Amino acid sequence: MFLILLENILLTLVIIALMILSIAGQIMIGSLYQKLISEADNLSTTENKYLKLCKLKFQNCYQLNGSIPNISVFVDKFISRLVIFRISLDGIRRISSQLMMLAVFTCGVGACIGIINGEVMLRLLPYYVMAIVGLYIYFSVAAFVDIPSRRETLKINLMDYLENHLLSRLKNNLSDEDSTEKLPAASRQKEDEIKQIIEPIPIKADEVKSIASQFSDDEIEELLQELIV
Repeated sequence: MFLILLENILLTLVIIALMILSIAGQIMIGSLYQKLISEADNLSTTENKYLKLCKLKFQNCYQLNGSIPNISVFVDKFISRLVIFRISLDGIRRISSQLMMLAVFTCGVGACIGIINGEVMLRLLPYYVMAIVGLYIYFSVAAFVDIPSRRETLKINLMDYLENHLLSRLKNNLSDEDSTEKLPAASRQKEDEIKQIIEPIPIKADEVKSIASQFSDDEIEELLQELIV
């Protein structure tokens, strides 16, 4: 019965390749989400490039705008921009489903070719079996991976860290910077006041001459020697 698949080996290989790529796409997305979920439990010390980028973008947005009014939207936008091989995860998911549909369509093409060649229904059965088995494996993997649920879990973990940990730390750092900016101004004011207090009173040349005329030359020399010593 399955000899027809061997006779049309090229078509059979195309069908199998499309099904494998379709299922692999689902597994790739699920594994990436699962890795991010596990790393999100230790976001403060994570080395994951995606999560480090998320923290950096959040810090930059907060420093530029002074606040982030809707963290949920920020996290949704970040997750939607995750990529594998420069293709977004949503794009890979759509491509994965289209590849499976293309594999099923190719099975139908193989059955049609067999009908045109006058093959009996029993010999065409392998194409229908491949289509049914491929769809079953695809939907089973999709249910096991459960991409929507993992995406929602990742979103919750990111929002929890950003709202309850990183945001409070950024606010504290900002308040510390404000206090340090105000401190030098106050210290400069005190410094000016001290300078005014200790600044020597200017003496005019006429006053110096009148003061000097009150002392003899010997007394002036003695005063100068005491000052030098």
